[in-house]
Amino acid sequence: MIQTSKVRLTDFLDERSEYLTKFAEEANAEFDKVGEDAMKDLDEASTRILENIESKMQAFEESAGLNRLEIEENDNKLAEFEEKIQVDRNEGLFFKSLRDKKPVDREQAREETEKIQEVTKESAGSKSRRNIYLGLIGIVVLAIADSFVSSPDWRKVAILGAILVPLLTQFVYEQTLLSEADKGKENKKE
Repeated sequence: MIQTSKVRLTDFLDERSEYLTKFAEEANAEFDKVGEDAMKDLDEASTRILENIESKMQAFEESAGLNRLEIEENDNKLAEFEEKIQVDRNEGLFFKSLRDKKPVDREQAREETEKIQEVTKESAGSKSRRNIYLGLIGIVVLAIADSFVSSPDWRKVAILGAILVPLLTQFVYEQTLLSEADKGKENKKE
């Protein structure tokens, strides 16, 4: 009985040993296949990447060549233009248009300038403009006062103050122009 048990155990162990050996061989074969497939995929990916890099390099080289040709053409055009300017200068055509102008009558130019200044002063001193500026200044001052009363937000007050300063400056400037125009009229009457 012990002998038969031994034989059975030995048969069982041999059978299991064969099975495990076969299993290990199959696992090794699968690992080898997975490794080969991975290497094949890596080779294909590297081939695709290299092809993409080569095509991009070729496109870059072509565009660089086109850019070089364009730069050469522009340099040639510039050289031709410089030569033409030099020839025109030598022939006296370059400054010809400057010499052909009629002299400007200084007295007439001075009179036109004075007329323009008078019209500007008169339009700056009009009552409607003054009333518009005063109205705008009043609205901005009321908005600043309302901002002080309603909320302590200094940003709004600062923005309104930044609007008020140019309005006041323009109003004072136009009043100065008006007073100068009035003085000029009084001097002409006397």
